[in-house]
Formats: sequence, C-alpha cells, structure tokens
Amino acid sequence: MPIARSYNGGSIVYFAGDKGDEVYVLQSGRVILISTALDTGEEIREDVQMGEFFGVKSALGKFPREETAQVIGKTTCIVFKMNEFEALVMKNTHLILKMLRVFSKQLRNIHRQIRDILKAGAAKDPAFELMSVAESFYRSGNVDHAVYALEKYMEVYADGDYTERAHDLLSQARKGLTYPHGYPPLVLADSKQSRGIDPAFVSRTMASADSLGDDPFALDEVGGPAPAPVREPEASDVFMEGLNFMNQNNMEGALGKFNQCLQMKKFPTQEDADAFQRAHYEKGRAELKLGKPDEASNSFSIYLKKFPTGEYMKNSIFQLGVVAEAKGNKERARSLYHKVATMPPPDEATREARKRLEKLG
Repeated sequence: MPIARSYNGGSIVYFAGDKGDEVYVLQSGRVILISTALDTGEEIREDVQMGEFFGVKSALGKFPREETAQVIGKTTCIVFKMNEFEALVMKNTHLILKMLRVFSKQLRNIHRQIRDILKAGAAKDPAFELMSVAESFYRSGNVDHAVYALEKYMEVYADGDYTERAHDLLSQARKGLTYPHGYPPLVLADSKQSRGIDPAFVSRTMASADSLGDDPFALDEVGGPAPAPVREPEASDVFMEGLNFMNQNNMEGALGKFNQCLQMKKFPTQEDADAFQRAHYEKGRAELKLGKPDEASNSFSIYLKKFPTGEYMKNSIFQLGVVAEAKGNKERARSLYHKVATMPPPDEATREARKRLEKLG
C-alpha cells in the first residue's frame, strides 16, 4: 500500500545521483526539483505542482535521480513502490497520457539545448560543444542521454579531436559505470574543426537540430545530402523557454517568451493549448517580479476573464491580492486573500493566503 510520508522544511526527499524505486506524489506543501542546465551550467529550480508525480523517470528506468528534490516548509508526499505505481497506472490509463506529455516536453527541452549549442557552434566549435553536452549528461547521471550524444559525436566526427575521449567515455557509459572520478577536463582543441569547419555542414546541422521535435533519433540525418525543413516553434516550446528564463531569474527574457506565446493562434496539441493558457498567468508573475504591478494586475485579470475555471484561477486571485497589498490597498488585499483562503481544495495558496490575512490583521 502507498504510504503518506511527512517532511520538515529543508528536508531532502532524494539527491541527484541517488538510486531508488519510489515514485512520489505531492499531497500538500511544496517541493522544488533542483537540477543543472546543460548549456549554461546554472542551477534550475522547478516547483512540483500539487497532485503531480515526481521521481518517475529514474524509478522506471532504474537509473540515478537526475535532480535533487528539496522540501520547502512542512510537506506531505504519497510514496509508491514501483509495483504499486504500475498497478495504479494500469487502472488509470489517463495517467499514462499525462506522463507521456511531461516526458515529451522534457525531451524537447533537452533537444532544444543541443540545438542551441549546435547553433552556437557556427561561431565556435560544434564538436567541442557536442562533447560538452554528452559529458554534462554523463556527470549528472543521465547515462542514456550521454550514450546517445556520444554516439552522435562518433558518427559525425569519426576522426575528430575528441574521438578517443568519446570512445573511452562511451565504452564506460555503455557498461553502466558512473562518470570517472578525476577524469581530465574537456579542453577546446585548436584544430581544423574550429578553424575550417564546412559552412554547409553547419547549415545542415542547425536545420536538423531545429527540426528535432519529439523524435530522439532526428539527429541521425545530420550531414545528409539536403537540409531538413525548419520546424515552426510551438506554443509549448516557447512557453518552456520562458519558464527556463524564469528559473534562471531572467525575467525580461521570460516576459518576452510569454508574450510570444500569447501571440500564437494555432494549438495542434492539448499541451500547446495548456501552455497558451498558463502563459497568461506566468506573464503576470514575471511582470510582478520586474516591479510592474499594474501590468501584472492586468495579466492576472485577463487570465480570470478568459479562463474562469482554469487551473491557475485560484493562484491568479491570490496574486491580485499580492498586487493590492503592494500598492497599499489593504481592504482589497484582505478580500482577495479571504476568497482564496476559503476556496477548495486546501493547498499552498490557501495556506499562504491565511498567513497574509493574519499579518494584515
């Protein structure tokens, strides 16, 4: 039987690199997933939504955790053993579709980072950058993705400067070994790859990377006889770029992406439609963090008008209370916080609204 496990603030559910067969569902409180961006090396912090599963991929694939799960405040999670989780999923097939959407989004995010690195390679050294991606995967314990990237390097740069290194790491990764401790750092080589790379090859590489979509094998066409068509960005792609900017505390960049998302008219998947809806809310959050309370208030109000029963309706009302409080309108803030505090179901927004009501008196 699944069990409820309580954590105190600051506790760690699991560390990146840990192995475990448990899957978690956030029942109450707050959990943040902390990982490292492959392209910048910066720390990324993502909130787990109430009722959301986490730790699924590593438990299913039996590989080390890709992120650290940290508790903020008193929190309760429902913990499933792998066999219990599998039984639950088989009885609730909609969960499979939900997880596939999440995994698809994560895979596109990984490919987007590889694509951006390959694009940067037009001015730098794509061979070096691709090796950097592969080794970042490997060091973080994501062995499957490391193997994939190293294999791509071996295919594209069979006689490159880092071929021997790639072959050595690929051999160890295929055996399931961890990234070797004390391994010499990757150093940019001054060679024909960085001085005289074929511009046509770079063009084909960039086009292929742009068209990756959800296909993990799309890079197989790199170097082919003709460039692949460039894929138009989808709402979910642009929205995820905005969230990445927010995680890096780049609110101007995030705001630009959310505005771009809101200008889109076509939503081929439910994921794109969901991204378009949430972009209204996240736009308001970015504006609030940038010290633009009037613009933020307008964004949250638009969300409530367009999506009165939307997933972020309650949070939008709470944020309007935050704006009112910041502008010194305590009566309006109290009214909005009270509305949030009495709205079912009880969640983090409920608790935060009650705290702010107590402070306002």
